[in-house]
Amino acid sequence: PNTAHEAYDPKMRHLPYRDDPEQYKAWTEGRTGYPLVDAGMRQLNQSGYMHNRARIAAAGFLVKQLFMDWKLGEHYFSEKLIDYDMSNNVGNWQWMAGTGVVAAPWFRVYSPDSQQKQYDPDYKYVKQWVPEFGTDKYPAPIVDHKFGRERAIDAIRKGRK
Repeated sequence: PNTAHEAYDPKMRHLPYRDDPEQYKAWTEGRTGYPLVDAGMRQLNQSGYMHNRARIAAAGFLVKQLFMDWKLGEHYFSEKLIDYDMSNNVGNWQWMAGTGVVAAPWFRVYSPDSQQKQYDPDYKYVKQWVPEFGTDKYPAPIVDHKFGRERAIDAIRKGRK
């Protein structure tokens, strides 16, 4: 009954999530250095909508690469999405974080680069929303995928005990 405010899985309720306002702001503004994530966040900010694949990429990036609390992302999406539905949004964020009822395994961490290659290999979507992509004005990645992945898995593994 409290899944809108806490992890469904009791073992996942006390994880040591990171608090990094600068990285959170970069995520909200679509300045992470990961093109698919950035395009999705910019589409959301400009139109109030983003494709499901971009939602997965953006959510996975926040909860696993940056290892920030899923509730931050859920709240941000609740403020921006024109098709917001609380039960869908909360359920999807908990799924991505690995804290929900039918959760993706907590150790599954999507690679932003692999997602890009699989879903937008020609960067058509990215170029539509990130005009500076491919120029020196586009930011470098704010976190290394391998580092972010290992940090999240280690923290979750320790926090679940």
